[in-house]
Amino acid sequence: MKKLMWGTGVVSLLIWGISLLLLPENTNMDIWFWRKQLIYVTGVASFAYMSLIMLLAIRPKWLENPLNGLDKMYRLHKWAGIWAISLGVVHYLIKLSKDILILYVERGAKGPREDWFLDIFRGAAKDLGEWAVYFSIAMLVITLWKKFPYDKWRIIHKSLSAFFLVIVFHGVVLSPSEWWLQPIGMFMAVCSLLGSYCAVIAIFGRIGAQRRFSGKVESVEQLANGIVEITCNLGKNWHHTQGQFAFIKHTALGEQHPFTISSADKHDGRVRFAIKSLGDDTTLLYHSVKVGDKVEVEGPYGCFSYNENSQTEQLWVAAGIGVTPFIAWLEGLQEQPEKAPKVTLHYCANNEQEGVYAKRLQALTETIDNITLVIHYSEQEGYLTADKLLQGTAQNTPIWFCGPSGFAKAIKTGMQKAGRDLALFHNEYFEIR
Repeated sequence: MKKLMWGTGVVSLLIWGISLLLLPENTNMDIWFWRKQLIYVTGVASFAYMSLIMLLAIRPKWLENPLNGLDKMYRLHKWAGIWAISLGVVHYLIKLSKDILILYVERGAKGPREDWFLDIFRGAAKDLGEWAVYFSIAMLVITLWKKFPYDKWRIIHKSLSAFFLVIVFHGVVLSPSEWWLQPIGMFMAVCSLLGSYCAVIAIFGRIGAQRRFSGKVESVEQLANGIVEITCNLGKNWHHTQGQFAFIKHTALGEQHPFTISSADKHDGRVRFAIKSLGDDTTLLYHSVKVGDKVEVEGPYGCFSYNENSQTEQLWVAAGIGVTPFIAWLEGLQEQPEKAPKVTLHYCANNEQEGVYAKRLQALTETIDNITLVIHYSEQEGYLTADKLLQGTAQNTPIWFCGPSGFAKAIKTGMQKAGRDLALFHNEYFEIR
């Protein structure tokens, strides 16, 4: 993820650097020249990150494995957005510096400007660019403000596709005409075409269209602690790997919601989801979803899968609803328990009442000799700390984690203190925004 983030910035900088080398030898490189160049380089970099955002938004299948899953792609999408908006704000502030700079530095006469057929749109492009800055700042604020309702955020977030087309118009019109015969022009053209293609897919609701399956709800079961299990039949063309997740679309949910698959693929088209009431539309799910209801599932997505060939003992840590991929893993091992790696599975809950999957985990692990189940109830024995988790394990022990982000951070901090390599920590990110 970091390589793609930094790579996008470095490529933008190099492309801009080449445009400098192609300038005429008699170019006056005064402070006004460098102000304009800073406007250009921040604009190009921001535009490149915007294009990356649009590419990630359509959930391309070919990027899943290189980025280690859709959850990581969404995390990259978020950070690319932060960088794009930050650079866009800097781009705009440098533009505004003219009125201050002119008070202290005399500006030479402008040279003649070559006629460019897009110049008739310059006024509109400048105005739209200014409004785009305000909109992007507002979008960043409500994205980072976790209390802003998810359903309303999704509606506003959808408008980013149209927003990108505005940015394309702004960038193409205001780019120097000589760029289009240089590498920087080719770079801008590729970003414009790629991003616009992705934006059109998003606008017409075609994201994930090739991975959608229609089916019916077969069962709905209310468990304790606000958890609902829904089993759907999607037909025999549906297949998934244990540990993946999918987007569910049902009238009770309104917009698509991502949920982890909690069942193994038995090649019969049946798939089970465990959904915990977390607010928004999921709270009344049990009373809204009925057997026989039509449902649309998009997926599967994700690369959260343990190393079955590992000779090193593994630690699996499940907390709360994060237990679902581990249940799918264990179900997948029932027919061939001898293929299970050496594992200690830690299941964490506040108390016995909230540990709704304890009995199911016990039943699933009883048939697999290589897997040892340890149940932790924090109200009785305190929280599972990194020290407790790592005690008696080798330095190269991998950890597979699925649970709250705060818990994940605590374990990673403990691993660092113990001199463990964080590359051994594997987890899924629940946060979509």
